[in-house]
Parts: sequence; structure tokens; C-alpha cells
Amino acid sequence: MTRFARRSSEALASAGQKRDFNREHFAAAAARYDQATVAMSLGRDRSWKRLLVKALPEQPRPVCLDLACGTGDICLELASRYPGGRIIGLDLTAAMLDLARRRGGPAHLHYLQGDMHALPLATASCDLVTGSYALRNAPDLAPALAEIARVLRPGGQAVFLDFAKAATPTGQRWQYRLLRGWCGMWGRLLSGSWEVHGYIADSLQGFPSCGELAGMMEDHGLELLARQRLFGGMLQLLQVRREPGTVPAVVTDCGGIQPDR
Repeated sequence: MTRFARRSSEALASAGQKRDFNREHFAAAAARYDQATVAMSLGRDRSWKRLLVKALPEQPRPVCLDLACGTGDICLELASRYPGGRIIGLDLTAAMLDLARRRGGPAHLHYLQGDMHALPLATASCDLVTGSYALRNAPDLAPALAEIARVLRPGGQAVFLDFAKAATPTGQRWQYRLLRGWCGMWGRLLSGSWEVHGYIADSLQGFPSCGELAGMMEDHGLELLARQRLFGGMLQLLQVRREPGTVPAVVTDCGGIQPDR
């Protein structure tokens, strides 16, 4: 096992550094990633992701985009729920996508390698967007939210699962110590390095509070519909809607992929 030696606390100073760190550390974690998420969540991760998919609205043939799709677990859940739809999983890391493709799946499930800051999808081409631990891992959250708003159709919805920052400075200090120790331990046991999953604690330090995140979403025409606290408030499930009648800022309309209807 090759030890992953980069320090996450030193790699999050800029969007470019965080992107490079994500690409490298998720490649190092890929082989044991599913085991790690189950272990770190005390077996709850899969039920949370099923809850995420269940929170999406009923639609007969939606185009669904799963951001930071990893090994494809949510994509498979989406493909099962929406057999008449088109499911697209996007991830920055080739090693994750290789594992996702090996899991197989139905013909209406597709995987793409790409950056959530420059989604390779046409404007207003998606009905639904999902992401588990995706927003916190965005190298720069504002352009990522702009891209989510751009690809969502007016009235389209998104659901995100992620860690939630504690409300007080004291709570945040205890939360950091807990996540750094607990998640770092599983990174060391499964992937050979405390940094692989200890990174979660460092990434949460720069993540906005729920109120700040809702404000950022609103700035990009995204309305926070509901927030559900999970795991004693350590995590959160966010339901979001692209506000009808708003015109999103176009960060980069690749235009190249217009999903089939």
C-alpha cells in the first residue's frame, strides 16, 4: 500500500490546490472508499443515500446528474428509481469512475469525468441534481453553485448530503477533533494515511454554515426548500430548487452534451 503523504491542511489554501489534492487523495482512497464511508458512518451511509434519492420528486423521464459520483452508489439508486430517465454520474477522479463502471448498470446510466466548476452539459438540460459530500469538496463553492443552477431547468430540484458545521466556535473545535481522529483513523487503516479521510475535518472548516450556504444558493437562483439534520446534526440533507423565472450566470456552457429526452 502506497502511503498518501500530502497534508490536507496545507492543500486547501486555493481552489487549484484543493482540486489537485482532491484528484490525488480520492485516487488513493478509491479502492477502499465504500468500506470507509460505511465504517465512518457506523453503517448509516447507505441509508442516508437512499433517503437522498427518496427526497427527489416523482418524474417519469428525468435527466439526473450526480455530482462527485464516486463509485456510483447513488447513480445506481437513481437508475432504479427512474427507469425511464437518463442518469449521468460525474467525477473528477478516473480511479473512482473505473470502479463505478465495473459495478455495471442499466443502459440509461452513463459516467463522465469532469469538474463541477465546468460541467460538460448544456444549460437547462437537467431535471434533477444530486451530490453526496459534493458541495464541501468543491474547490470553489460559488462557481460550483453557479454551474448547478446553469444546468438545472427552471423548477428543477437538487438534493445534497453533506457534513454540517457546528453552530458555535466551541462546537466547531470539538467537531474538528472528532472528525480528524475518527475519520483519520479509518483512512490510516484502510488506505494507509490519516490524511485520506482526516481531510474531512479540514474541508469542513472552510465550508459555510447552513445560513451562509442558503444565502450563496439564493445568489445563484437556488432556493433552499428543506434541511434535514442527520446523525445528531453532524450531517445534513438539503433539498434545493432552481427558482422559476431566474436566468443563471453562465460560467461555461459547454453545450456539447444535451441529454436525450
